[in-house]
Amino acid sequence: MVAGEFTDATVRQVFFERDGEACFLCRRHLRFEDRGEGWSMHHRKPRGAGGVKGRGAEVFASPANALTLCGSGTTGCHGDAEKNRDVALERGVLISRLGRGEEFDPPRVRVQRNDRTWWLLDESGLAKEVEKSWA
Repeated sequence: MVAGEFTDATVRQVFFERDGEACFLCRRHLRFEDRGEGWSMHHRKPRGAGGVKGRGAEVFASPANALTLCGSGTTGCHGDAEKNRDVALERGVLISRLGRGEEFDPPRVRVQRNDRTWWLLDESGLAKEVEKSWA
């Protein structure tokens, strides 16, 4: 496994337990067998070209950095996040790879679902709703 990749255990925990077999953003139901086409695991803080090596690589592979998103990276919510990176950064779907300090650590960066609720993801694989937007 390349440094920064999600382990099988992390993928299963996030997909089945935390995200409940649904896209984290739009909540569309997904089938585990459709991984790679119907859904994919998204790195909120991107690994960058060539992956990640050395100290800090565990951040990129943690459950707090993982989102189950419908689509493949060019389709669905995953594709939207990749195409609309400014919006994804505002919503915490993406976290600047170049950012340094605690404010750029995935467990500290809240993420907004399509229903406008905000969530914090922790290293143990849990998600906690932290506030709702009423717009």
